[in-house]
Amino acid sequence: MDGILNNIWVRRLLSIFNFLYVAVLILLSYSTFLYDLVIHPKSKGLFFTVYVLASVIFLGLMIFTRKQVATKIIAFLLLPIVLAIILFNMGDWILIIPPFVVAVVVFFVTDNNETAKVIIGTMYLLLYVAGIAMIYVFSLFNTATETRLDEFLSKKSDVYKVYDMVSVLEQVQDSNSISPDGTLKFYLYDVQDNNKGELKLIVEPYGQDKVMKFFTLKQKGIRRVVYRFEGRGEIPEIKWKDNSNIQFKLSGDEEYKTSYVSLPEKNYFEFLGLA
Repeated sequence: MDGILNNIWVRRLLSIFNFLYVAVLILLSYSTFLYDLVIHPKSKGLFFTVYVLASVIFLGLMIFTRKQVATKIIAFLLLPIVLAIILFNMGDWILIIPPFVVAVVVFFVTDNNETAKVIIGTMYLLLYVAGIAMIYVFSLFNTATETRLDEFLSKKSDVYKVYDMVSVLEQVQDSNSISPDGTLKFYLYDVQDNNKGELKLIVEPYGQDKVMKFFTLKQKGIRRVVYRFEGRGEIPEIKWKDNSNIQFKLSGDEEYKTSYVSLPEKNYFEFLGLA
């Protein structure tokens, strides 16, 4: 067995195989740039176990093949890819920490030129500082916390206790919330801010999510804020009048208000909080 593992061609093949991990991280970065990754509640444990285990296995393979050219190249590629994952998934530490640990360890253990490591490492450090600082600065302008009211909302959440979630789920069920032509769907978002908060009625495209076995990639960056209900806790009555007009009213209103809905172009910078 030792003879096989010490064979130079086996090491080279394993080194090239490590590009699979790079490809997965690039796909993850690209996907979370365009979509929100939502892990299915019943699959969270299995998903993260596989995710962490895969990172550990590939870390071991990269350390084992640290002197091979392919792994040396990978060592310089991983950190900028992981930076993109951090920027697009800020706060989702389970997605961030495993590849970040792999990227840092591989960068330092590979048999690359030390001068190149210092120069490129300094550049990457500046990129990380600039990227995280950018996210932080933009977060200062967005002090509100927005939470979608749907079946994925945890019962342990403080937001869950503010609303009658039975009524909420009746409003946002597909039979009521999807437009007659099946292209739009409305959602309710709770907003906590420095004042008394609000409830947003928001329309988003329907049918553009990508549902996988363990997670769903939810379309993001395309939505229209139809109405802002002052305060939190009260659930409006909402219904579609036709494919483009939505009607809503609170319990004290005598008549429905009608609003025409047209979706804007996709906002690719939503990860900065520019919604």
